[in-house]
Amino acid sequence: MARLLLISCMAVGSWALDTVQYGAFLPTATYSIANQLGFFEGYNLDVVNNQVPNSTAAFASLLSGRYDILTATVDNALNYRFNQNQDVTVLGQLDQGPDLVLASVPSITSIAWLKGKPIIVDSPVSGFAYLLRKMLSGVDYSFMTVGGTQARHSVLLNGSLPNGTAVYATILNYPFTKQATGLNTLARVSDVVTPITSSAFTVSRTSEPVTLSMAAMYAANMRAKACSIRAIAAQLGVAISVAASEYASATGPLTGEVSGGNFTVNPAGIMNDVLVRQELGGFVVPAGFDFAGALVPGAGRLIDYSIRDAAVALYNQQPVTTVRCK
Repeated sequence: MARLLLISCMAVGSWALDTVQYGAFLPTATYSIANQLGFFEGYNLDVVNNQVPNSTAAFASLLSGRYDILTATVDNALNYRFNQNQDVTVLGQLDQGPDLVLASVPSITSIAWLKGKPIIVDSPVSGFAYLLRKMLSGVDYSFMTVGGTQARHSVLLNGSLPNGTAVYATILNYPFTKQATGLNTLARVSDVVTPITSSAFTVSRTSEPVTLSMAAMYAANMRAKACSIRAIAAQLGVAISVAASEYASATGPLTGEVSGGNFTVNPAGIMNDVLVRQELGGFVVPAGFDFAGALVPGAGRLIDYSIRDAAVALYNQQPVTTVRCK
């Protein structure tokens, strides 16, 4: 997140804002700053944040056209593109798994204590589930499908599902890890596999508003630290002290957001995603499938920087500057 946001002044006329339907599991730092400081409006956009309930619903909405752009783990894109031959495209990497941890209820203090317990997940075939399998190698456990990170965080804090079923552990990430008061951190994903590519901007079709939304999020520049922290606090509804911790997570060089500066996918990170899924039998592809070749960016390929490049060029021509940073 060396370059998250800078706002410049592109005049917004009296015409209606263009609507972008944005699907996301959680309000990332990049989105929070772009939204709170007016970057989207600077590019004449009304970006509607749709909290997705789970990976399956997220990609169904993307493929149907309900969402214009989706932020989800890149492993999902690998699954849909290579296993299901669906037309999904990664525009760029958002983060490398900020604060991605295995968290547990207070009574569970080590991974060994998860023996025989269900681990709550979004989906047993999601990217986070494969990371959990890697982390829990040798442990006898099962998966229980609950939903996205916010839902899992909520039930883990409660200690049970609404029907009274006990819960024990799940994988959490920004911004919920810092807000997991009373929960234990049993392990960090970065202790098991690093680097990884975690969240990525994903589309199934292109449009000018998508390019503009990428320009707005590219404009988010973490050099404006104080403004960024206040924006995160406002978006998440947390105290400034908590937002400062969230900011530190989002800007961490190992796992933070936009560490490369312009949403470039970390080749080693995405290859590690492939290797984890491949090791655990998560691909249905012909023998000898060339994953390295399939991950090379290019027009029409899984990773296509055309929109990213257009967004960066637009920002350089029409930078937007914040008018909301006090």
